[in-house]
Amino acid sequence: MRKPTAYLAAPAHSATALAAAVVALLAAGWLVTTATVADTIDVDDLVAVMADDLDAARTADVVVTLPGAEAFPEPVYAALHGVPVVALADVLAGV
Repeated sequence: MRKPTAYLAAPAHSATALAAAVVALLAAGWLVTTATVADTIDVDDLVAVMADDLDAARTADVVVTLPGAEAFPEPVYAALHGVPVVALADVLAGV
């Protein structure tokens, strides 16, 4: 049986909340992915990383947002492709 996938969107300043959300989602049986860190300022690398992140969000079963990330590109793009976008509490509650 395939585990469902969750793309987790979070503001950059919320590393502690992001880590806790990953732990909670993993414990609830989700496979979790989140934004890729771009270690370079090269524009081509940044565009490639962003494209990979958008693709990961578009192909996830759900996009989970932490407060402040609701209007980030990944949740917006995923929603345009019919992927449910929900808050962490809702996905953990099974909503």
